[in-house]
Amino acid sequence: MNIYRLSFVSCLVVAMPCALAVEFNLNVLDKSMRDRIDISLLKEKGVIAPGEYFVSVAVNNNQISNGQKINWHKNDDKTIPCINDLLVDKFGLKPEVRQSLPLINQCVDFSSRPEMLFNFDQANQQLNITIPQAWLAWHSENWTPPSTWKEGVAGVLMDYNLFASSYRPQDGSSSTNLNAYGTAGINTGAWRLRSDYQLNQTDSDDNHEQSGEISRTYLFRPLPQLGSKLTLGETDFSSNIFDGFSYTGAALASDDRMLPWELRGYAPQISGIAQTNATVTISQSGRVIYQKKVPPGPFIIDDLNQSVQGTLDVKVTEEDGRVNNFQVSAASTPFLTRQGQVRYKLAAGQPRPSMSHQTENETFFSNEVSWGMLSNTSLYGGLLLSGDDYHSAAIGIGQNMLWLGALSFDVTWASSHFDTQQDERGLSYRFNYSKQVDATNSTISLAAYRFSDRHFHSYANYLDHKYNDSDAQDEKQTISLSVGQPITPLNLNLYANLLHQTWWNADASTTANITAGFNVDIGDWRDISISTSFNTTHYEDKDRDNQIYLSISLPFGNGGRVGYDMQNSSH
Repeated sequence: MNIYRLSFVSCLVVAMPCALAVEFNLNVLDKSMRDRIDISLLKEKGVIAPGEYFVSVAVNNNQISNGQKINWHKNDDKTIPCINDLLVDKFGLKPEVRQSLPLINQCVDFSSRPEMLFNFDQANQQLNITIPQAWLAWHSENWTPPSTWKEGVAGVLMDYNLFASSYRPQDGSSSTNLNAYGTAGINTGAWRLRSDYQLNQTDSDDNHEQSGEISRTYLFRPLPQLGSKLTLGETDFSSNIFDGFSYTGAALASDDRMLPWELRGYAPQISGIAQTNATVTISQSGRVIYQKKVPPGPFIIDDLNQSVQGTLDVKVTEEDGRVNNFQVSAASTPFLTRQGQVRYKLAAGQPRPSMSHQTENETFFSNEVSWGMLSNTSLYGGLLLSGDDYHSAAIGIGQNMLWLGALSFDVTWASSHFDTQQDERGLSYRFNYSKQVDATNSTISLAAYRFSDRHFHSYANYLDHKYNDSDAQDEKQTISLSVGQPITPLNLNLYANLLHQTWWNADASTTANITAGFNVDIGDWRDISISTSFNTTHYEDKDRDNQIYLSISLPFGNGGRVGYDMQNSSH
């Protein structure tokens, strides 16, 4: 009889949908039951009675648990679920959001994040949790996390490149040159041992020469936990800030290749607020390049591909049909880093002359770092120290200026001590700029404008002065301009480059280059690559040096190519 009476009460609630407040006539219940049943729980739709339930759990419509025992308890005039910290860890929250949710009496307290909504679907016994997308850590269904990576199969490898050339002048002796170079190595566990080699044979009318050498040997391995690569042995100093040189030692550097494809390199961060369950669509020149569904609340799109450049159209389509449109611009220089990311390089060792296994009596240490401070702003800098004789420090800023392009500016200070001179100190200023022109799909890059004081020496230049002073040139000013223009209907790419260099102790030079390259299919031959270029170099108070170059490359075998090169020079 009690069951029928409770059902009758439920019918009373359904029968009065337009009432401003729900009231119950407790006289329909036995007098002995009136104080034992809390009818107030039926006043609100979707309210669940306190108790323990076996439910599935979904976050933003993505199921994270198929069977979870959760206890609902009274909290003031509401019934809320008690969610333990182990289940909250499965939500995929950003660390700073997760840390803002304290644990009270074995239940995580969500009161500081009222935008997180909990709705229990009694029909399907599922707890649906809605969390603003901006609070969730990034994840990709198409990426394998480092914990599942394999070290590969142990083995021995050797690759090679072969070149042959013939020189036949109208006057003088002819010659033939055969050249081979490549890398040999051993893989064992996570370690990789590599040696770069090169072989050369030259035959002329009256001479025959052969030579071969190993240019460097080094050992490296990935460190997935750090997202870095460790290198030991003979290697090259590679830096976006300091000039390069060869050395023997160790290096530890962050490696973008360990990141998901979407997080490599630089791309701007796009943020907004969704009023409902919305769809964010990003397009370029009418072509959709990214689309994602987001829950109500703030959202952040931080996984655009690094290859995206130019003006991007962003459309936020709400569940009720409302549309919000805005634009952002994507441009990049080597010094821009995604917001929140840190890229670094550490190196230490002894410099060595190129193609030599002997090191100089110098020990250096270097570090550099780039930090994505804001979506469009990055800070970077570095130090390079070598005992008491050489010190250098650099600091710079990279800025995405939206439709105006991207630029960076940095200043490098250096102090050099030479045995026969006093200390020399100077500054070097560098400016970089790049711009993608959407209308023509052109790329303009003022790759470098650099001016150095008379007494500024990079570490590579300092070593030249110290060990080979007669050939050392002190850089004064460098201007480099590059322009690229694809012509899609012809499958043709045009490139133009200009390099102007002046020196404090040598003649200035200007080099200009124009290159055209395209791919064609002829009969059964696919992907035939043809390129031609014209290069001219002018030295101050000297004649011009002009060169014309033609190259044809054909596919050969399984992934290989065979090519023909022709060059003509005039002085």
